[in-house]
Amino acid sequence: MILARRSVLLAAAGAAALPTAARAQAKLTPIVMAVSSNSLAFGGMHIALQAGLFEKNGLSPKVIVSESGAAAMAAVLSGSVDFAAGATGEVLAARLHGQKIVMVTNFYRGLSGSLVLSKTIADRLGAASTLPLAAKLKALDGLVIATPSATSSYTRPYKNSAQSVGATPRLVYMTQPAMLAALQSGAIQGFIAGAPFTISAVKNGTGVVWISGPRGELPAEELPATSACFDTSEDYVAAHPEIIRAFQAVFADLIMLIRDHPQDALRHLSEAYPQLDSDSAAEIFRDESPNWSRPVLSEADAQHEIALQVASGLLKGAETVAPKDLLVHLK
Repeated sequence: MILARRSVLLAAAGAAALPTAARAQAKLTPIVMAVSSNSLAFGGMHIALQAGLFEKNGLSPKVIVSESGAAAMAAVLSGSVDFAAGATGEVLAARLHGQKIVMVTNFYRGLSGSLVLSKTIADRLGAASTLPLAAKLKALDGLVIATPSATSSYTRPYKNSAQSVGATPRLVYMTQPAMLAALQSGAIQGFIAGAPFTISAVKNGTGVVWISGPRGELPAEELPATSACFDTSEDYVAAHPEIIRAFQAVFADLIMLIRDHPQDALRHLSEAYPQLDSDSAAEIFRDESPNWSRPVLSEADAQHEIALQVASGLLKGAETVAPKDLLVHLK
């Protein structure tokens, strides 16, 4: 995969930049990460890759793009990758099936998916910036809205929020790249997706961001503590505590980079997503970087995630999982 090759090249470039003596002493530990897409939810990870933060912490990363979060989780369970990126629901589902999976670090706080309406419909309803949230949610009643899947972390917050005001959008399921063409053809009237797909719809004039997840525009009780985190098995944690510490240190360094050197972080984002123009990259960085900068998950966060899954009704027995069991505990 392109991302995998890019990661390997980055590791090589980082090593080449070291002085000869230091390079001889440096022993980078290879790790393999499975992610579910190239969406901007992973922007923080790509900033870390471009900035050499994995190499700084002694790791040589390889990224594999899987078909879905479930496929990434299956790769961890089979032992073919070290870490999988996914939503809390996948971790809970694994634990309910007896697989001891834990969340190592969060890389997206809150909701990364926004709801885009066709520009034609949005123009008829009024400017999104001037309408109260309840009105925007009521306007979704009966509209055909695409979302990645019934179990996607994007689906429940919007579905529940709409239902709370008596609106029932007609949800259909498709991949995020397919949503752009479907909106343009009129097959759907809106979609729930992450950047860059949302930005693309706005740029080509077919869509308007109606409700923003990254900006936290939905009710707080519907917003997840995490849209995506890196997971692994308890057995891997026990066997490689030093790798877990180094992996967590990468995302601690990412916080400092975004906080102390935002222009450098933005430059690395643009390097990772060259298809973005400078204005789009800056807009995405403004909205998303606060969500990339909160990697630590607490037991209260885990409890909130369990409560959301219980409320969704999609994972029977989720309430039996103890919040502390979802988190890494290093000795």
